[in-house]
Amino acid sequence: MTRPQSARPESPVERFFLPQPLQLATIEQATVELDGSEAHHLLHVLRAKVGDRVGLFNGQGDEAVAELINHRKRSAELRILDCWTTPAESGELILATALPKGDRARWLVEKATELGVTRVIPLRTARSVVEPGEGKMDKLLQAAIAACKQCGRSRRPRLDPLTTLNDTLREFSASLPTRILLLANPRAERNVGQLFESLGDVPQTTIALIGPEGGFTAEEHSAAIAAGAMAVRLGSHILRIETAALAISAAWQLRSSTKKPTDAV
Repeated sequence: MTRPQSARPESPVERFFLPQPLQLATIEQATVELDGSEAHHLLHVLRAKVGDRVGLFNGQGDEAVAELINHRKRSAELRILDCWTTPAESGELILATALPKGDRARWLVEKATELGVTRVIPLRTARSVVEPGEGKMDKLLQAAIAACKQCGRSRRPRLDPLTTLNDTLREFSASLPTRILLLANPRAERNVGQLFESLGDVPQTTIALIGPEGGFTAEEHSAAIAAGAMAVRLGSHILRIETAALAISAAWQLRSSTKKPTDAV
């Protein structure tokens, strides 16, 4: 896995999310407008003044250094001074997970973003108790953006709509064995570290299935194994959803980082 490179050393620490292309042909004449909560933070929390410089990123790899040249009460006009694209990660980790209750789901997405997860699929399972609606998904997206700002990541993870386990298995089973499909199970014989050791280099794409608090049903477990999933333990204890998600993310990142060189922070 190639570690996502943070903003260039000469760019400012404060970074703002702007969901539009930042790779512009004539950067000397390029201006963009920041509005909404990002403009509020820049103008009314940080109290930026004309001439101040900030960092911009669009969550798709584009980054820029920009100068504040004008502002109104709710928007800021910025001139792009420099822009570049951060390469995509060479490895991919997809978390297909039931969601926990309350702020624990936001915390899961935040930490998964910091650990380099590239896609999160909220799972609907037989024992799921959380089925996020549009408002909940928007909050999770904002958590991912905030985590990107904090950790220096240029590409935010993709957040899928609520998806059934059967549909998830159908999507990924056809692409095995070029991808590996893991099934978190506290009673599995192998732990995730042993599995990664046995594989040598971690495959380009790893998909991890994480069930709800009550676990996958016997039928769901059997369906995942039939689709090519490998059951793995994540430790000696039964973990909550968000802990399991972080445990497998950390193991994946650590194994990937030891196999391939990473960029310096």
